[in-house]
Amino acid sequence: MRREIVVLSICTLLLLTVIASWHLGSENESYEFTIQTELNKVKLSTLWNAVAKSVDLQNSTANLEWLRLKASDGKIRSLHLEFKGVNSQGKGRIYYVNVNPSGNVDVYSRSIDDVQFTRHPMHIFAELDEFGLEKIGSDYTLDVDFEWGDLGFNSSYVDLNLLKDGKLIPLEKVTFHTNSPVFTILVCKDTCETWFTQEDLSKAEEVVFK
Repeated sequence: MRREIVVLSICTLLLLTVIASWHLGSENESYEFTIQTELNKVKLSTLWNAVAKSVDLQNSTANLEWLRLKASDGKIRSLHLEFKGVNSQGKGRIYYVNVNPSGNVDVYSRSIDDVQFTRHPMHIFAELDEFGLEKIGSDYTLDVDFEWGDLGFNSSYVDLNLLKDGKLIPLEKVTFHTNSPVFTILVCKDTCETWFTQEDLSKAEEVVFK
């Protein structure tokens, strides 16, 4: 009987060791918290600060990949955010953020080999906060994405604006020839319009104001 107990104890110890090793070696991580969803209360910069404090991330290394926000009846109905960064061990990771209508935030991350330099999320989020998400309307979609290369934008096809100091300044035409990432903010209600930040327009080959 004593031998069986010893064998059982050894097997249990081995099982616990395997489980512990699996958890320690797991590349996937998840986090949860809650935010406000009313457009006149929510701040993207506040969301970012909450995300940055919740996950294992060196904040200064964060690089935005994209943001998708859907609003209706004056509330966020869905928000999806992706960014890359380096954790406290100096390892590259990609992070996925999902916000549901109740304000529950889920963050998932996994390891990656390289972190592509784009722009820290706060650079764009601060501009949008200064303008105010509620000023856009009560029902809309907002997409932040980046691209590079030979890019041409003309107000004949879609309204163009510079987002600066909490205001929208109409643009006639913008042309880029750049290998650096350029962020565009696409806002769609009945029609769509494209917004740029001043930092992005500084990379343009040609900027024509209305």
